[in-house]
Amino acid sequence: MPTAPETPAVSVLMGVLYRREDTGALKRSVDSILNQTFSELEFLICDDGSSPAAKAFLDRTAGEDPRVRLIRTNGRTDLASKLNACFREARGSYLARMDDDDRSLPERFEKQIRALEQHPGIAFVGSGVRLIRSGSVWGSRSFPEFPQVKDFYHTQPFIHPALMFRREALEAAGGYSEASRQFLCEDYDLLLRMYAKGLRGMNLRENLLDYTIPATAKGGRRMSHRWNEAVTRYQRFRELKLLPGAWPYVIRPLAVGLLPNAILERIKAKNMIKKEEKK
Repeated sequence: MPTAPETPAVSVLMGVLYRREDTGALKRSVDSILNQTFSELEFLICDDGSSPAAKAFLDRTAGEDPRVRLIRTNGRTDLASKLNACFREARGSYLARMDDDDRSLPERFEKQIRALEQHPGIAFVGSGVRLIRSGSVWGSRSFPEFPQVKDFYHTQPFIHPALMFRREALEAAGGYSEASRQFLCEDYDLLLRMYAKGLRGMNLRENLLDYTIPATAKGGRRMSHRWNEAVTRYQRFRELKLLPGAWPYVIRPLAVGLLPNAILERIKAKNMIKKEEKK
């Protein structure tokens, strides 16, 4: 049986709301963390609202690997509050994100820690990702190595579950916002608040995560969720003194929500082809 380090270097934060009875994707995600080449870690999983099968799997895994610590006292199902519950319990110097339907490549943490050690002025590090749709590889996404504020205009230049933070950076930002207007855009809000404090991130130029994307272009996002993103953009862009110039990007989520799904699919496919051609 693996042993739990007394002082883990990495605390992995994962909020789980897994309602399927088939736990294959959840197991794949959890195993990808427990099988990292860097093993001095603790795995904090806040699980509320999951299916009985998912709960049973997590209970069994925690019993077999002492590095796994389950948190079920949160009482809420939103991601931000779950991640903050994990953050409050975390002991590591580095805080890594993970989602319950993605897969981290084995050397992800080892490479991200090395990058943070080599770049002391960087607060957090992400990576490129392979995109997984309906169980198959749909494409990949790469991002600027050292994103600037302008890179947040069109879309976020990081993938949330691929991130690893320095502990002091997440502390300086005050963790995730649990406000209702940040629901489903808590990561975009967090990173822009970090940038407003002068905390910058970087991306490794390789795919270190298999990232699951929705089966449709809109991904079931309601207009209320897009309104949340518009409000978040307005708040953060105002804080960064980017208005009025950035107003077109504030309303962008609402405009995208009005497009038919078929048009969005063609736009995303075209952008993916361009990304592949640039490699």
